[in-house]
Formats: sequence, C-alpha cells, structure tokens
Amino acid sequence: MKMKNAIYAALACALAYGAASAQGAEKVQFGLIGAANSAEWEYYVGIQKGFFAEAGVEPDIIYVPTAPGLAQQLAAGSLDMIDIGAVEPIHAIARGASVAIVRVTGAVPLYELVGKSTINSLKDLKGHTVVIGGLVDINRVYLERVLKAVGLKDSDIDITVSGSTASRFAALKSGTADMTMLAPPINFFAEAAGFKNLGMMIDYAKDLPFGATDVSRAYAEKHRDTVIHFRDALNKSIAWFLTDANRDEAINILMKEMQNASRDDIAKSYDYLRKIGYFSKDDTVSRKSLESLMDEMTAIGDTDGKVPFDKLVLSGVTKVGP
Repeated sequence: MKMKNAIYAALACALAYGAASAQGAEKVQFGLIGAANSAEWEYYVGIQKGFFAEAGVEPDIIYVPTAPGLAQQLAAGSLDMIDIGAVEPIHAIARGASVAIVRVTGAVPLYELVGKSTINSLKDLKGHTVVIGGLVDINRVYLERVLKAVGLKDSDIDITVSGSTASRFAALKSGTADMTMLAPPINFFAEAAGFKNLGMMIDYAKDLPFGATDVSRAYAEKHRDTVIHFRDALNKSIAWFLTDANRDEAINILMKEMQNASRDDIAKSYDYLRKIGYFSKDDTVSRKSLESLMDEMTAIGDTDGKVPFDKLVLSGVTKVGP
C-alpha cells in the first residue's frame, strides 16, 4: 500500500510540475524563413515532442519571406530569436545591429545543385542563368565556391535572386532559371519533375556552416535564462532527431508541418540530412568555421571586413570552440 501511495504521489508531482511548466512557459517570438521546411526540422521536433515546453519555453513561430527581412526584424526587436543563414548575423553585426549567434544549427550546406536536363555538368553553366537566394547571403558565398571549382567567374553567368527554396524551384520550372540550389525535400520534387542533379553543395563547401540560431541582445539581457533554456531544448531536439530509433516518428513530425509533401519525399529528406551530417549534436560554435566564412564573404565584397569574433557570439551563453 505504501508503495502504491508513493507511486501516486510521484505521479501527482510530475503532473503538477508539467502543468506548472506549461502555465509558466515564456513565449518567444521566433522567426523562420519562408515556410515549413526540413532545415528547421529540429524546431518542429522540439515543439511536438514537448522539449521546449519542458524547458519552460514556447516558441511562437513566425515565417518571414526573405532572409534580410528576418534579420531586420530581429535587429528591430520585432522578433526575439530567429534561425537563419550564418552570413545574416555577420551582416547585421557589421552594420551595428545588437544581435548574436547562440548556436550553429546547420553545420554543413544542405543544398543539391539542380539544373535543366540539357545541362550536363556545372562546367556547362557559362552563359546560363542561375537563381540564388540573395546577392549577399549564404547562397552567394556557396555559389562562389562552385564557380571557382569548375573554372568559371560570376561574369560568366547571369545571376538572379529569389528568396526561398520553393520560389527558386518555381523559377526553374518556369524556365526563367537554368540552375539553382534546392534544399530537401524540394530537390526531390525537382528530380521527379525531370530536372538534373548536378552535384551536392557539401562537396564544395563542407567547411562553411549553413545556418544559426540568433538572438536580439536586448532580449537576451532581460531573458538570459530563457535563451539558455531554449538552447538546451534545441540540443535535446537535435539529439532526438539523430537517434536512429526515432526515424519514423521524425518523418511524421515533418509531414504534419509540410502537408503537401509525400511520406516518401520526407523519408528521403531525413536520410539525406543524416547522411551529410547537417545537424550537429555538438552545440559548440567553431571559431575557425566562422572565420573561414567571413574570409569568403570578404573575398567577394560581401562585407567591408571581418567582424571581431567576440561580437558574433553571446558571452556566457554561446559555447565557443577552436
């Protein structure tokens, strides 16, 4: 009887704690680009599995059409935290914005280079139109790596801009672009539609990070514990995603967010991201990788100079490594 009472008491405490956590969860205005996509899988995991709720955090996801718009809203204080390409916080900080990187989420490029069926290889891009996300974003940095590798210059191609993966695929389908870079599962949609896989971006830029979770410093000053709890819940979400036994459930989670995608395409996306090591379980931000990224940005005139590393990260919250 005593054992039963102890079990009931423990259960009651757990339920009471859960209820208290839910009631006391702090809402975070959290921005993502475009629409639901595989690059943000970890956030959907954290929400649907309750990892954020357990940490006393409630991400209120707000989608913004473009990366510059997302960064501007963070800098202006309209958003508390965002997940965005790794170059955007560098741009923002270089221009005096009070924002900081909390964690690198996309450790490597996730793009597939996709083109018209008439293009045999990336070396054949001369004289063709390439659509990227922006002239001063991670797409542009990655494109420069590709062009150098195949012996081309940016003057050899026509570069156009269309913000999100979905809109770049639309440009490819409409014929206004001959090649672009697409994230899963949209790269699989493109292949099914007859477009050609011309290569993987990770083969050209595996040393350059793709995306990061960023915070407004003004928000972090007032809600430091919330930022730490958010980061810890995110770490838990990524660890869960990277556990083999959770594959089917992870697929179900993204299907709930991307209702127009087939289970087969979502499954391919899961396997693809796991294969390339897109999500890093280690939340330590590499000084070397960000320095390398800034070197690449400077080389193409994307910045006037490198930002001091200490200005990029949030002291006492961001874990920093070599």
